[in-house]
Amino acid sequence: MKKLLTISLALLSLVSIGCEASSHKNHSGFQSSVSDRKSNATDLNLMLDEVFKTRITDIASQRADVSHIVSKYLHSGMDKKEISDLISDQFEILEKDNKLFAHYKKGDGYLGNRRDFYIELFFSKEGKLLKNKSYLDKSNNI
Repeated sequence: MKKLLTISLALLSLVSIGCEASSHKNHSGFQSSVSDRKSNATDLNLMLDEVFKTRITDIASQRADVSHIVSKYLHSGMDKKEISDLISDQFEILEKDNKLFAHYKKGDGYLGNRRDFYIELFFSKEGKLLKNKSYLDKSNNI
């Protein structure tokens, strides 16, 4: 009987600890989502983190479409100058007509950890963002 009581108490403790951890995880997730909404939607570092966490599943091209991620941070209607000012410190930029091409390089190719992040932005004649085509490219290992 004592063994059964001891085992029951141990199981109850484990369940209680698990519920507390789960509750903390849910609460902290809620807090972070509230603070995320308060933060500026164009936080470039958040975008880069999210892009570089993307798994490249296309083995043949070694490329992943990340346009949906970019559109969360560089949304339709943003001004061309605002976007250019935002990304010019970290990206190489080429401008042509109503398009803006941006390139971000992470890692070294000779180590096999090189990732290239390309953004092609399309603007209206008024200089407002219409859409983007963006992808993450993995360099081949040498």
